[in-house]
Amino acid sequence: MKYQIRPLPLANIELDMSAMTYRFNYGKKKFLPCYCWYIEGADKHILVDTATDAIFAKEFRGIPAEDVASFEDALAGLGLKPDDIDIVIQTHLQWDHCANTFKCRNARVIVQEEELRFALAPHPILAPTYKRSLLKNLHFVVVRGRCEIIPGIELIPTPGHTPGCQSVSVNTAKGRAIITGFCCVKENFEPPEEVREIMPVIAPGIHLNAVDGFENALFIRGLADILIPCHDPSFLNVKTIP
Repeated sequence: MKYQIRPLPLANIELDMSAMTYRFNYGKKKFLPCYCWYIEGADKHILVDTATDAIFAKEFRGIPAEDVASFEDALAGLGLKPDDIDIVIQTHLQWDHCANTFKCRNARVIVQEEELRFALAPHPILAPTYKRSLLKNLHFVVVRGRCEIIPGIELIPTPGHTPGCQSVSVNTAKGRAIITGFCCVKENFEPPEEVREIMPVIAPGIHLNAVDGFENALFIRGLADILIPCHDPSFLNVKTIP
């Protein structure tokens, strides 16, 4: 099977770039998009993550933010409503990736077992990035490790950013496209030239384990034909991938 991916940006949140690139870009502020991703071409309606809106970003985390589109309007652009979504693949369960999942009342929500366990009782280091009420009444389907959910769509554990983070591999007409589950931008895969020889990638700035984050960023970079860093602004005006 060959699919296309439709980026659906919902909000831009202002972050210090060091939150994406560990030990790099301190003090560089940038608005970064929160996306959900619709996988087109399956016999079911599949979303990867459900993102957030600006009000939630401001109220929950005090982060400057601006809306791009509501969840409902973004889906309406595809001729869909939240109740039409059959599957939500959660790369992880931090607030900016799952704030709209409760609206998908008919969806099975696929998550790694370790991520759900951690989200319900997070370590204090990452606890401010989780909100337990967002997980209430969701129809979770728990997976363990690497697996294919339908032909051509594969879940790949990539812990480090969070303990149960997973990336999503999608077969396309131009090869394997991978939506990184860990929060990153293109700069994570393009380190400054002066350090590139010893540091071919940069770990996610927010992480539970920086070493695992580094190793999995390197792994995904090598595996992907089309790399999709999940907060990169370059997809804001992209209609389909590829």
